[in-house]
Amino acid sequence: MLLAVAAVIYLGWRAARPRPVPAVPNAVAVVREVAARFRCGPARVTSETMRDSAGPLALVTVHAPRGFQVEPFVLDLEAAAHNLGGRLEPMPLLEKGGYGLARLDGEVGGVRWRVLVLGEELPAPPKAGAGRGAVRGARLAIVLDDAGASIEVVHEVEHLPLAVAVAVLPNAARSAEVARGLGAQGRELLLHMPMEPVGNYGPGPGEGAVEVGLGAAEIRSRVERALAVVAGARGVNNHMGSRATADAAAMRAVMDVLRPRGLYFLDSRTTADTVAEEIARASGVPALRRDVFLDVVSEPEAIRRALDQAVARARADGSAVAIGHVHPITIEVLERELPRIGGEVRLVRPSQLLKPAG
Repeated sequence: MLLAVAAVIYLGWRAARPRPVPAVPNAVAVVREVAARFRCGPARVTSETMRDSAGPLALVTVHAPRGFQVEPFVLDLEAAAHNLGGRLEPMPLLEKGGYGLARLDGEVGGVRWRVLVLGEELPAPPKAGAGRGAVRGARLAIVLDDAGASIEVVHEVEHLPLAVAVAVLPNAARSAEVARGLGAQGRELLLHMPMEPVGNYGPGPGEGAVEVGLGAAEIRSRVERALAVVAGARGVNNHMGSRATADAAAMRAVMDVLRPRGLYFLDSRTTADTVAEEIARASGVPALRRDVFLDVVSEPEAIRRALDQAVARARADGSAVAIGHVHPITIEVLERELPRIGGEVRLVRPSQLLKPAG
């Protein structure tokens, strides 16, 4: 009887005792641990907390080194989340083909996580002494890629400032018509030249792309045909191209077409290995580089946040170039947010940021 009473008292004491609260897994620590298995150092994995319509979100960005094994990393990270009682699932990325390598969304330990894997080096720190408002007259150029599939885009962008440039694909269903319509608005046009990516990223760049291994004459011919479709283009930027823009011979052939026409080249920087800007300047072609992608994640809050990053970069360095896409969500966010940033930066055409080549 005494043993039974003692057992009841002990069990009651155990039930009443406060239970330890399990620690919430730290998102960046978990991702860094998995990334280390793939020779990706902790400095390449950064984190911050952002908020969207669903609430707070732990955002972890992996700046993948060259040769990073994306698919095994994604599988290992999914397994790590599962072992912690959570889940992470691969999600689509709008900017894919070299820059956007992977995205995983989910919840671990009651906290929403998002992991982005980007094929880009860590952004350079602001210049010494640069702070908010350090550069007066900061300028921001915005380019919207991938126009040409539908004439509707001409009407969709007409409420955006004319300084917002549009890059038109030469191999889409209505490329020439779209180029004419945008040109009639007085908007700056770019040829969004299809170029070979690394690996298999869906449908690929399409017909007439600049490919590694083609002869210089064939590359020049493809670029010339594309320019004839996107008549009135003031410059050229690459569509995909994570392999082609890393190939010096291919880029020299491209620049041979641009130089005599007085066109500039905007390096979309879909890979950290790009040599396109360097080859352009060495070839006597005025060149720019992309600083921020606006819609790697095509969600309003993510786009707004990326736009703020572009503004901050322009204010720190004096100018910046942001690239987005003619996606309805991106256009809607820009229409709403561009008036807000007007007091911080001056929106300009990309050609207004050009410096002499060389």
